[in-house]
Amino acid sequence: MPNYSPLAIANEFLRRRASSSWPAQMQLQKLVYIAHGWNLAINNAPLVHSLPEAWDNGPVFREIWDHIRDFGYRGPNCTLTDPFENKEIAEELTPAEKAVVDHVWNKYQGYSGVALSKMTHEPGTPWYKAYFGGGQNTPLSNDDIKQHYIDLALAGRAAQQTSH
Repeated sequence: MPNYSPLAIANEFLRRRASSSWPAQMQLQKLVYIAHGWNLAINNAPLVHSLPEAWDNGPVFREIWDHIRDFGYRGPNCTLTDPFENKEIAEELTPAEKAVVDHVWNKYQGYSGVALSKMTHEPGTPWYKAYFGGGQNTPLSNDDIKQHYIDLALAGRAAQQTSH
């Protein structure tokens, strides 16, 4: 499976959002991060080609941050566009990758950026390990991210089994 630009994955969420109001970047950053984590756990491959960094408010893909700072949201539904070709940044995801993005959207779309940020700040999370182990702007480890989402899946499965 290919590793995509974080901008293309951000656009997957912006298209699903289908709104002409400006999105909160914090929510968008966390949705891309969460999708990347679930893809590592489920499909055993990174979803994006770059690592998120441990910023004060959680994992951040610098490529998304820089693009929005420099070019803003210019496409339909406030999507991110290539500033030179003026077309929406997009990739063709596999069905398995689309399923992960759909799952993340369905489960997390109602959470604010602040709420999603709090989820990523828990002790022991990949952000926590990077931030307190290496300092601000330290890249998170894909191995840590993958293990975190595998652990979340196993915890969810165990909770499901005990409730039946």
